[in-house]
Amino acid sequence: MNMNEKIDHIRQLMEKGNIAAIIIPSDDPHQSEYVAEHWQARKWLTGFSGSAGIAVVTLEHAILWTDFRYYIQAEKQISGSRFELYKMGEPDVPTFQKWLINTLKPRDIIGIDGNVVSKANVKKYKAEFEAKELLLDTDVDFIKGLWADRPLRPKSAAFSLSEKYAGKSRKDKIRQIHKQMDDLDASYHLMATLDDIAWTLNLRGKDVHTNPVNIAFVLVAPQKVSLFVSDGKIDNELAKELNRDGIEIAEYEDITAALSQIQDNKVILVDPENTNYRLYQSINKKCKIVEKPNPAIALKAIKNDTEIAHLKQTAVKDGAAVVNFLFWLEYQNENAQITEQFVADKLYAFRKAQALFVDNSFDPIMAYQDHSAMCHYSATRETDAIIGNTGMFLTDSGGNYLTGTTDITRTICRGEPSKQEITDYTLVLKGHIAVATALFPKGTKGFQIDTLSRQYLWNEGMDFGHGTGHGVGFFLCVHEGPARISPHPVDVKLEKGMVLTNEPGVYREGAYGIRLENMILVDSAFENEFGAFMKFETLTNCHFERNLIDITLLSKDEKNWINTYHARVYEKLSPSLDQDVASWLREKTRAI
Repeated sequence: MNMNEKIDHIRQLMEKGNIAAIIIPSDDPHQSEYVAEHWQARKWLTGFSGSAGIAVVTLEHAILWTDFRYYIQAEKQISGSRFELYKMGEPDVPTFQKWLINTLKPRDIIGIDGNVVSKANVKKYKAEFEAKELLLDTDVDFIKGLWADRPLRPKSAAFSLSEKYAGKSRKDKIRQIHKQMDDLDASYHLMATLDDIAWTLNLRGKDVHTNPVNIAFVLVAPQKVSLFVSDGKIDNELAKELNRDGIEIAEYEDITAALSQIQDNKVILVDPENTNYRLYQSINKKCKIVEKPNPAIALKAIKNDTEIAHLKQTAVKDGAAVVNFLFWLEYQNENAQITEQFVADKLYAFRKAQALFVDNSFDPIMAYQDHSAMCHYSATRETDAIIGNTGMFLTDSGGNYLTGTTDITRTICRGEPSKQEITDYTLVLKGHIAVATALFPKGTKGFQIDTLSRQYLWNEGMDFGHGTGHGVGFFLCVHEGPARISPHPVDVKLEKGMVLTNEPGVYREGAYGIRLENMILVDSAFENEFGAFMKFETLTNCHFERNLIDITLLSKDEKNWINTYHARVYEKLSPSLDQDVASWLREKTRAI
């Protein structure tokens, strides 16, 4: 079926079921950012493959909402279908809730699948819709019956992450979670988020593309922990290891029965933002539910000393891989027909050569010229561009190693850059340096830092539409909460041991984009009569492009930072590089 035929079939089912509209989110039963193919219903329906978006179908309309990162990509991918694109965040563009409220009639029914929407969102939607006499039905899943070739739920083999990498045993982590449960008088705790489960149990897998997690649920009880996974994911040896640590294995689908059978009057801790509505509804109605964030979210964000030591070593390996790639790219024959997908494979090969590499941490963004203006562009067979000898090229990539997760973006110019390209690059770099060198009082939050990265762009009437930085997991998801550096007022303090990215950018639609990204570690700086102050330590090791820097726009302190950083990059990476690459890097890192 093509997209329009899918819409027609859905509308037939809507008419039979007296449903005025259906909402198709991008989520799975675990509220994951990156979703296994089995649950990518919005992608199946709309053809849009970006990670964020919501589709709505009524009897007269079919609309896709997505954000700044995907405007251009979404327009191309829904082209030729009946879907319209609504650009979230643009002036006069309503949210999908407001659009439904303004479009539908009182007593109309809106359908959504309660298995893939959080309890918190259902509460929010019901409040908004019922205020306008609209009804929300959470038992509507028309796609289940239409998606004939739907991929099976993934069942990769789970494996144990050694404590020598994790830095803490699963028993220690479970004790930390029990301590927080005790503080809330909770006897039980439901965990549905895959990265929280992976971190807590020191387990990894390959169930989600580039995310080393297992599809699972966990129920923490007073005397045991139950891990609900598909049969065959846990082999006998791993099962024995988990059993020794007080963890029993149960079938994935048995989680709802287990929740319904919790004794009356017991207190269960549930994260409403990260628990799907169907799961929440299955909890014994005579239990008391405490709604708080999963304790693991904050615990795993603070990297322990072992993890930090491994991350610093990993930054050297990963930096060497990226430098080898940039060297290779620069010396490609001018007649070589290299494409975006080809160079992505080449960078993967350089990373694979590094010790303890497992996989990419996300699908790399290899974006040439106008493609680099699309923030989260991903080359496809149809869009895969030949990388010429002139113009801007952006590479955003990362690796998952047993010793940590990386994320790095560099932008280069093939040939001679224009004055505007040099100015834009320098302004982005100045914002990057402002974050990297920031000193801030203990208790500062990410949104208070975000302005630093934008100030030089703002002075020229420019900006970028994404956050400055996100948290990064340890051999886990490349995007990790709860902290981030963003204009959004997220009420989370930046604490010692957190690892985030520093990635300001600027994007000129139809021309090029520039983004410069390093990973940074939050650390203590000093204390004085004004209190304790914090700082960032840059982890990533890779040079910036000298030919794209206008040194007349830099202050003395900014030049000193670049020179000090470049000296460190050369010192750290040169011993592991071939002599010709090391010589090339020496020139790239020469003092300005």
